[in-house]
Amino acid sequence: MNITAIIPARMGASRLPGKPLADIGGLPMVVHTWRAAHEHPDISEAFVATDHADIAQAIEAEGGQAIITGEHPSGTDRCHAAWSTLGQKEGPVLNLQGDEPFPDPAHIAAVCHRLQHQETQVVTARRPAEPGESEMPERVKVECDATGKALRFSRSPAPIKGGHHIHLGLYGFAPRWLSRCASLPVGRLEQKENLEQLRWLEAGIHIQVVDVKGADGPGSVDTAEDLVRVQKWYQAR
Repeated sequence: MNITAIIPARMGASRLPGKPLADIGGLPMVVHTWRAAHEHPDISEAFVATDHADIAQAIEAEGGQAIITGEHPSGTDRCHAAWSTLGQKEGPVLNLQGDEPFPDPAHIAAVCHRLQHQETQVVTARRPAEPGESEMPERVKVECDATGKALRFSRSPAPIKGGHHIHLGLYGFAPRWLSRCASLPVGRLEQKENLEQLRWLEAGIHIQVVDVKGADGPGSVDTAEDLVRVQKWYQAR
């Protein structure tokens, strides 16, 4: 199965502007993400979709490929713009977040494996919450039914009584489903939570969630404090 990874990376992140180019061990953060995708055995090709020439240059300097996509309201829209530039190749698409510089290879493999199921439309992943994470709005919580189908995503603790799981920001789209998701108008729930996957749920799209263990790496970078934590983790390796 030829899976194409597209990594959306925009310069103007609200919490940490210029985040994709933040230095981690002498390399921009987004370069680490691109390398993780490029070197993963389940991924055929990896591209960075960005709104800024400096990000594209950083990727190209390391031998990667970047696509300038302009301004887009969401990472999925940016991925779809890049996918369209590539001629909408055959096969599934993996949307890998540029603010997680060291994604766990096992997490990527779990999503890629699920894409092989014929009934799959969209697939993502979750892990058990660590102490204190459920109260953090930057850590999105997800609830599923007994079959692993997503029921809701929220920045608030959900469910109220605990048993929280943290949504991991990687998505696998079966052929044609990236275009379907990108064609939808902004949803009511999405506007309230600022979570684009709620748009898909409102439209009746089936989001399958695979359960994975806690990350082997340091996780995503959402704030300046996260960046310091990841830099220290990398230095300690």
